[in-house]
Amino acid sequence: MFLEFFYKLRQNKILVSTGEYIDLLQALTGYSRRSEPMTVERFYFVSRCTLVKDLRFFDTFDQVFASVFVGQITDNDQKFRRLLEDWLTNIDELVKRVGKEPPHYSPNVLWQELEKRLSEQTERHDGGSKWVGSQGRSPFGHSGENKAGVRIGGQSRSQLAIDVLERRYREYRDDERLSVRQFQIALRKLRDLRRVGRPEFSVESSVRRTVDNAGLPEAVYVNSRKNRLRLLLLMDVGGSMSPHSALVSRLFTAASKANHFGEFKHYYFHNVVYDFLFEDAYFTRKISLTDFFRKYDSETRILFVGDACMNPYELFDKRHAFFEYYHQMSQASDELLRKKQDTIQTGFQNLVNIKNHYSKIAWLNPDPISMWQHETVDSIGEVIPMFELTLLGLKQAVDRLLGD
Repeated sequence: MFLEFFYKLRQNKILVSTGEYIDLLQALTGYSRRSEPMTVERFYFVSRCTLVKDLRFFDTFDQVFASVFVGQITDNDQKFRRLLEDWLTNIDELVKRVGKEPPHYSPNVLWQELEKRLSEQTERHDGGSKWVGSQGRSPFGHSGENKAGVRIGGQSRSQLAIDVLERRYREYRDDERLSVRQFQIALRKLRDLRRVGRPEFSVESSVRRTVDNAGLPEAVYVNSRKNRLRLLLLMDVGGSMSPHSALVSRLFTAASKANHFGEFKHYYFHNVVYDFLFEDAYFTRKISLTDFFRKYDSETRILFVGDACMNPYELFDKRHAFFEYYHQMSQASDELLRKKQDTIQTGFQNLVNIKNHYSKIAWLNPDPISMWQHETVDSIGEVIPMFELTLLGLKQAVDRLLGD
């Protein structure tokens, strides 16, 4: 059960190292010598403290913890303590099982080593740490646990391979996930160049004019050209967006470091925009949609980033929108609800209002198009042009923001 917990965390993209897992074993061993018992709750906090180093993964950690332990140990702390003690009695064996990392190779060395082992191997192998096969800890094969290997056939499970050997007959791709540099290049096209500011002396124009005047000198002053484009990045955070945090972070890094925009701002929301947008991912600094519309004119470019996937009532139900505003629907009086029900708008209606206010708008979805078969994704895509968060998708979104 406990070892399964470790592997499930890694399968869900919480990059727990074997060193951190051993730290957990040692912490629990020390705690078992204390007089107070180790409860499920204490184990939860100790394991989260040692295994998770970024609060963005807390929600995923909770889901994995519940899937492994809830229902098997219920609330019986005595049973849990016995399971934990039995587990810790074999700590030396556990350390041997997870403490010895398989070798890591660079891509070039991987291919050289693969060629060598294929020439030596004479039969099928499953498990183990050397030969080409399935499962095990060898860097070659599929369904294994090596952090950096070559996947040969099979299906990706833990996303650990650094190279993949499959039958791929396809052209060079423009739908690959993006690096910061690729983001920056794609966003560079977002320009709205206009002559602004005080006139400045132009050497090139002055020389050209002097030549045209048969040598009669003439000084030419022109206004400098500056990008007046204002870009707002509105990002969905938390929940199902957590696995995409690294990709979205690269987009945010590229946009925030770009110095060619007239203005760049970013805001956060969860699932869909309700009454407010937020300046921080903790939802403490907010701006109402009314103030948002007043602050940014209709020429502003709006770029949403989110998977657009949620329970339909979160998008279409007024009562859920009311709950999002006041965070205590169960305590809200019927009188207050009656007063607000005429002005409350669903998340879907808010998106329609944003689209009506800003014509140059696009939505980037980090999920592949094959996963878009969902009611809320379809509905949002009908209002705001939606593109996949790939190189091709970003180029299409940029063209949409430029009005091309």
